[in-house]
Amino acid sequence: MKILLSSGTLYKKSPWVVAEIARRVGFDGIELVLGYGFQNVSGEREIEETLKRGPINGIHAPFYRLRGWGNLFESLQKTIDLAEKFRIPLVTFHPPRWLDFEFGFYRSLKGIPDFQERFGNRFLTIAIENMPVSHGPLKIGTYFLSAPDALIKFAEAHNLALTLDVTHLGTREKRFMENFQKLLDTQRVKNIHFSDYKDGREHLFPGKGILPLEEVLETLHQSHYNEAITLEILPREIEGDFREMTDRLSRALEYIKTGIEAPPQSHLKEAIHGV
Repeated sequence: MKILLSSGTLYKKSPWVVAEIARRVGFDGIELVLGYGFQNVSGEREIEETLKRGPINGIHAPFYRLRGWGNLFESLQKTIDLAEKFRIPLVTFHPPRWLDFEFGFYRSLKGIPDFQERFGNRFLTIAIENMPVSHGPLKIGTYFLSAPDALIKFAEAHNLALTLDVTHLGTREKRFMENFQKLLDTQRVKNIHFSDYKDGREHLFPGKGILPLEEVLETLHQSHYNEAITLEILPREIEGDFREMTDRLSRALEYIKTGIEAPPQSHLKEAIHGV
């Protein structure tokens, strides 16, 4: 199992800086999120510089239009090309958002009968991520494939892996562990985006929200999960000078490591004491 740091956690910093910080703190590598820093560039130089500091174990396709990358389906294809060139083992992408009229993207995805056959190979896996519902009493899913069952059905029909985002799943609030287990049982989960959730606030520091993250980690331990876990929290969750930032990242890393070893829950709480 590899524990990664999402470059989205430090999205204002260059990805090679994130990779250096991740290496110093003790993460096994990073998941590279393609965002605003990749406007009007191919991404090759940025990836080359990042790889000099540490491994990139996953790459997240753009989830909004980047200049020079075409539409969302074209940007997914370019992301896959980068992953192949630099032997990055996992590509994650968001499903289309119907609220933003991403119908063309949805049609393009539906037109691919087997993602692994078309895009994957022996070292590259393509994964689709579960998305949140809106905050409030109605819990409206603003994405295609918003419901876990619909996402699983699509992944099975089109031979896709899954990236399981626990804070996105937590926005549903009810039946969290049931849905978590259902997604895990597919044997398609290749990455878990790890953070907490509370009152409409996503990507909180582990332990600051309402999600049963101790139970999540114990479940992963019991199921012998051996894929990636990626810390993906908001930058404000680790604000401070360099020492404070790296200390908080270290505590989050220790929280995950300790939980995967299935200790008593009190030990997990000690791992984040003071944050």
